[in-house]
Amino acid sequence: GEAAHKDREAKRKLHDFIDEFDPTAVKPKDGDGVSGNAGSKSADGRGKGSSGVAKGSSFSTRNRTSSFERLVEYYRNAHKDLPSTEFFGLQLKVTGEGEMPLISYFPSISKAAPDSPSRVIHGGARLEPRKGSGFMFWFIDRVDGKGVYLKVTKQEMDAYRFRGFFNDILAEDDADYFRVFGLGRLLLSETKKSYRLEIEDLNRLTIFAVKKKQFA
Repeated sequence: GEAAHKDREAKRKLHDFIDEFDPTAVKPKDGDGVSGNAGSKSADGRGKGSSGVAKGSSFSTRNRTSSFERLVEYYRNAHKDLPSTEFFGLQLKVTGEGEMPLISYFPSISKAAPDSPSRVIHGGARLEPRKGSGFMFWFIDRVDGKGVYLKVTKQEMDAYRFRGFFNDILAEDDADYFRVFGLGRLLLSETKKSYRLEIEDLNRLTIFAVKKKQFA
């Protein structure tokens, strides 16, 4: 109907778009984060080289992906390039859950509900001083008045094949803060004084450095 037509019209304006995201795709056991059709391109650039779809081309299986990087890239580009009315109209089918507005699959921290299923929770965050290879972020926004953190342990980092990608970004010392996207859920911490963003694995996390000079 009308909504589907608007969804298609908006997607035609984008270099790359996604109709279905499959978060359940089984990942190879060796810690190789490249899933399905992402191929070696996402191994070197973590998804940056994913092929676009020519404008107006027909819908095909290329618009179904299990690449978290590509999904986040699509969300960010749509947010940047489309007028808000079109952006809000974008639909995403999530394997195992069904169709929903793209924006409801991407709640910002301040809108994330602790009891909701796994979602791409995102927001600005500040990096704690690193001790060793792990890292920890505190989000700038709060949930129910409580702080929210994301912690990645030394063990998780040491086992992750693409850890260099995170290390390079976290080392950008002129970053004002970081923008974090993680597919997971908010869980109340043991002390009940804060929430932690529990992500499924490091293939479901992506981080961007936000520079002061972008605002100058």
